[in-house]
Amino acid sequence: MTALLTAVIAVGVLAGCSDKTGGNATTTSPTTGEQTSSAPTSEGSSSGLSIAKFVDKPCDVLTTAQVAKLGGVGAPKPGTSTLGVTCEWPGKVPTENSSYTVYVTKDKDVEGMVSAVKAQPIFTDKKIGDVRVVVNDSTDGTLHCRAIIEVTKTDSATVDVRVAAAERASKPACTEVESVAKMVIETLKG
Repeated sequence: MTALLTAVIAVGVLAGCSDKTGGNATTTSPTTGEQTSSAPTSEGSSSGLSIAKFVDKPCDVLTTAQVAKLGGVGAPKPGTSTLGVTCEWPGKVPTENSSYTVYVTKDKDVEGMVSAVKAQPIFTDKKIGDVRVVVNDSTDGTLHCRAIIEVTKTDSATVDVRVAAAERASKPACTEVESVAKMVIETLKG
């Protein structure tokens, strides 16, 4: 009888452990749900950004007042690249004035773009306000830096800064690219 009582208690204890394990799995589920619910924020779609007005006019992505903050840049030069339409504001004197380019990218997987630069020596995936911005450079960020601004899962704007030799001390490339990214975000918010 003692053996039977011990067996019943053991089964009860084991059943109790199984219920606790089930409880822990339920505790894990809300965490997964929380991660899923935070994903749309990183998509950028809730940030109110839109590239629609700039797909045909990439040089309008920076206002006249914003361009004035860049320093000694020449007239904007529209163009195209593998990322989409572009606008470059070249330094008036290449050794003295930095150059800026903005790419407006439509229908290209942003996560794929980010994956392509994740292994670079300079890589920071951050938020500026409520907008995801990925700052990156293939070297050390001294001469050049780039920022991908996620608008939606498939639309983005990318800022590229090439710092002139005379401005390297006053305009660290990745700090400068973040400043210009903030201006582009202001414009994209309309």
